[in-house]
Amino acid sequence: MKKLTEPGRVMYSIGLIGLSIICFISKDFIVGRPPAWPASLNLNPALAYVSATILIILCLGIILRKSPVISALLIALLIFFLTVIRALFHFMNDWVNGYKAIALMGGALIIAASFLENKHNIIPNASMRDSRRRMLIIAGTILIAPFLIAGGYAHFKYADFVKDLIPAYIPFHLFWTYFCGVCLIAGGIGILMRPTIHLASLLCGIMIFGWFILLHVPRFVSNMNDASDRMGLCESFAFAGVFFTLAAITKRRKRIVINQE
Repeated sequence: MKKLTEPGRVMYSIGLIGLSIICFISKDFIVGRPPAWPASLNLNPALAYVSATILIILCLGIILRKSPVISALLIALLIFFLTVIRALFHFMNDWVNGYKAIALMGGALIIAASFLENKHNIIPNASMRDSRRRMLIIAGTILIAPFLIAGGYAHFKYADFVKDLIPAYIPFHLFWTYFCGVCLIAGGIGILMRPTIHLASLLCGIMIFGWFILLHVPRFVSNMNDASDRMGLCESFAFAGVFFTLAAITKRRKRIVINQE
């Protein structure tokens, strides 16, 4: 299961690099799909170009293991200041994307926590390292879980819209809409509880990666000019990476007891 850690980190980073490229195209920082800046603020496209460049550099830091903990934490801060704060002012009108922005920030904390398992990092003291790691995992899951639960609820509230997103070659659209809604809610609850966090995060990773392959890739290929489909492709890949990483770092180690006579 530890073999999932590195692919998960890379998937999250590649997903965010893809979103960074979309930032250049859209001339705005679109990670987490924040609302537009107030008309009185003339921040783009300069802010979009600078922030997207910084995000790419930080993602490369994770992939290449160049100060990866700091890189992941800075990604969380970048998303917080440029997306989450903007989303809070429009949360009641766009709560799904608000939760998504918060979840992407939480994902960065999970990625940071995964590097604290390695003794060769910025925190030499083992007990302090474990404490920081637990704190980041708890914070990350608390930030991600509401998005899963809200997403599951949205599958029921907006079932007619969601079922139309499913490709035509997949039968029983309404069934899969409700089924995935239940799975999202169960996953959100599951990652908050220690006995189920590993299994819940693993299953969420498999489910979302399945959506990436079966849903987002075909939609992107069929219409590469659709901004929402471009973001959905990158977001699903990034979230799958987060859950694979979380599954890897929360698997309980088996204790081997040796009886001495």
